[in-house]
Amino acid sequence: MKVAIFTVGCKANQYESDALSYLLLKQGHTIVTEIEQADICIVNTCTVTHRADYDSRRILRQIIRKNPKAICIATGCYIQISYSKLAEIKGIDYLIGNREKPKILQLLPHLKKQKVPQILVSPNPTTLDTLTDFPPPATSRHTRAYLKIQDGCDTFCSYCIVPYARGRARSLPPDEVIKRVCYLQAQGVKEIVFTGIHLGEYGKDLSPSLSLTQLLNMLKESDISVRIRLSSLNPTEIDDEMFKLFAHFENLCPHLHISLQSGSNRMLQKMGRSYTVHRFKDIVAILRKELPYLAIGVDIIVGFPGETQEDFLQTYNLIQDTPVSYCHIFSYSDRPGTKAAKMPDKVPLETIKERVKKLRALDRTKRIQFFKANLGRIVHVLIEEKEDIFLKGHSENYISVYIKAETAFEQKTNQIVPVRLIAYQDGRVYGEMVTQNDIPS
Repeated sequence: MKVAIFTVGCKANQYESDALSYLLLKQGHTIVTEIEQADICIVNTCTVTHRADYDSRRILRQIIRKNPKAICIATGCYIQISYSKLAEIKGIDYLIGNREKPKILQLLPHLKKQKVPQILVSPNPTTLDTLTDFPPPATSRHTRAYLKIQDGCDTFCSYCIVPYARGRARSLPPDEVIKRVCYLQAQGVKEIVFTGIHLGEYGKDLSPSLSLTQLLNMLKESDISVRIRLSSLNPTEIDDEMFKLFAHFENLCPHLHISLQSGSNRMLQKMGRSYTVHRFKDIVAILRKELPYLAIGVDIIVGFPGETQEDFLQTYNLIQDTPVSYCHIFSYSDRPGTKAAKMPDKVPLETIKERVKKLRALDRTKRIQFFKANLGRIVHVLIEEKEDIFLKGHSENYISVYIKAETAFEQKTNQIVPVRLIAYQDGRVYGEMVTQNDIPS
């Protein structure tokens, strides 16, 4: 059968979709990209924001409209939380929860069109299946591969529905992580992004317990050449051992994405976050001193219930005054079932939009400052694709670089090459390939 898979949301979802595609190919199915070509369409949904809900529904309705004969399957976090709402959409055939997601492979030969959606959703999504039953693909269509090493979350922040959708925190054993890293390296992957729902909780559920830094130290001692990049961490999860790793583990990309959420201590407390602004400032100061070219990204939620103009300005000023490289900015949206959804003093939508606009302008400024600070440096770029006359890829500190074709020396994609960053223009960083002789010893 011809199967199309569409993914909404996080890197963990993308990993699961890629793994599902690979396993379907092993069963003899064909993976297609167009709705009209498919016998079966699977939407791996997300529910972290109203926008994610909307995107999930939009794709499902497109499938129903464009290919009504295809079997339509909705799975993922939106289904886990709101399957009864999605069951009202005529044309969806199956609603499958996160716990049942790996079972799609066994169910596929028996699926058929339904007059009303068939619901397969367990109340408790806590399971190791999406870690153990979804191995990394044998080959990657990307030069960079995701590897999900953790699932679920025990934090229960007041705004977040994810722990209810994904279940409690659980981890892939370290020997299995190392095995999968080596496997992906053998397949030619040059960079692996460690992903999880709450990556910083990695290993706490294992016996004996383990930390993310201990896992990375194990990888440091193993025989790997592939680059390792981390997805987001909380400020409390970045400690002295993590500092040492960034300084001494050359395979670990100098790039940290921090789930800050707000620059107001009052808002952080209301959100249920377990750190202060002072902690964040200390971390960034130490990192920037020890690793001046480390990329530091942050997540920010705008318009949390009760956020005053003063709270917002504290966030704005914190980003402005600290060496943050870029921001991911999210508009707050109520998630039914969370504490924040019941909080009073909701911020008007127009106010949220105005604050988001200001932060996005600041984000552009911070990105440009970071890019220009790196000009003249030699970085190592993983070439990912060709775009017009340029080769394009990312440096170890996650700068998107366009490489002049005349200096490319017939290079191909999926190679890591030394590049001198020479210019910033119209939102792009340009570089020129250099030889090993040009690199200072």
